[in-house]
Amino acid sequence: MISVKDQIQALNNNLASRMNAKESATHLIKNAKDVEQEVIEIGDRKALHLLQCENCVYTVQGKPIKISIEMCKNVTLKIEDKVLTGMVDVWKSESISLDFDRSVSIFQLDNIQSITIKMVEAEYFGSMVWSAVEDIKLQFGDGAHALSYKEALLNNPNLRSETGQLKTTIPNGNIKTEGKSSCSLVRLENGFLVTNAEETDHKEMERLKRENLARASQ
Repeated sequence: MISVKDQIQALNNNLASRMNAKESATHLIKNAKDVEQEVIEIGDRKALHLLQCENCVYTVQGKPIKISIEMCKNVTLKIEDKVLTGMVDVWKSESISLDFDRSVSIFQLDNIQSITIKMVEAEYFGSMVWSAVEDIKLQFGDGAHALSYKEALLNNPNLRSETGQLKTTIPNGNIKTEGKSSCSLVRLENGFLVTNAEETDHKEMERLKRENLARASQ
């Protein structure tokens, strides 16, 4: 029989292996400053993650699994090809500009001062789940639309300003913003995006892990 300590060690080893696999599958650009124009070539099955970058302009070539932008300021991305999962995630940033040649299924935006999203046409836009974003500009071809979290809260009085989420879609060509649904995405403490159901499973696993650690220390 495997002891509790051995079970915990195996669990920790598995977690470390999964984290290493995630890191190796990510093209990380961290602490870049004052990049006037640079091409980022994404290898097969790699995600693109920009962390704490400032005053940078990039052209993204290749097909990233997803795109994540964290704690960045004044960053512009031109994405020339498809985002494989169709997911773009931006949080704790300001003055972000994203220009897409292909469709994106879902944008997840949290705690952003301003962001501009450009697409050739509105049909390329899937949906956007967002919270605490002061200024959003959506540009589809020659058309432009502005969204504000403060204004959206006025139309959704049941939302709390710190935690409430909004979902924006464009059914039949008309922009529609409504309050958080049961399938909205949430962010774990480690920064990963999950569904509400996955968050519940994660909390249960963490609880069991704490209990196992407590028994092993006795």
